[in-house]
Amino acid sequence: MPGNEPMCILTGAEKRYGVSAPVLGPLDLTLRAGEALGVRGPNGAGKSTLLAMMAGVLRPDAGSCVRSAAALSRTGYVPQDLSLYESLTARDNLRFWALACGMPAKATAIRTKWLLEQLELTGRERQSVSAFSGGMKRRLHLATALMFPPALLLLDEPTVGADSHSAGLILAMIARLRDAGCAIALVSHRDGDLEQVCTRILTLEAGRPVREETRP
Repeated sequence: MPGNEPMCILTGAEKRYGVSAPVLGPLDLTLRAGEALGVRGPNGAGKSTLLAMMAGVLRPDAGSCVRSAAALSRTGYVPQDLSLYESLTARDNLRFWALACGMPAKATAIRTKWLLEQLELTGRERQSVSAFSGGMKRRLHLATALMFPPALLLLDEPTVGADSHSAGLILAMIARLRDAGCAIALVSHRDGDLEQVCTRILTLEAGRPVREETRP
């Protein structure tokens, strides 16, 4: 496993809305390079809130969430809702996110070609995303977050609604990134996803950690 430096450290982190009990926390958590953390729990357990906090989209109301310098500049975040431009082609969706990251044209072309090949979208890159199946959209959605190679990758239900072949390609890519040293946090309700790629699994209930298991 390449490296083990901390990519994201939560210390007593809490998120609350109004005067209600915290929707997340207090939570202590360290995610290191080369780890894949699975997060499970019922709806409302705080899973999406945790990923949003780790991504810097939400700030903790108590405690802290600190990302490493590498993670601050290289965080990939895949929310559950698709963030694709359906009127654009697959290639143009990837080019858009490359431009947003400031990638040079040559690197963009090389990365686009590689991602399309790895996620089996070659030959469909000039098609409008509106014509894609649900599984193809999920594969492309992941690819958009990988245009600028991440040090920290946060995935909220990346296989939801995907067929088994698409889900397999997505999980294989996640495992490849983990083995290359990327720090990954993955939320999934799909049976077997977390067990297949995660090095440990955290269970949340009502915003609090209730169990953590290490995977072989």
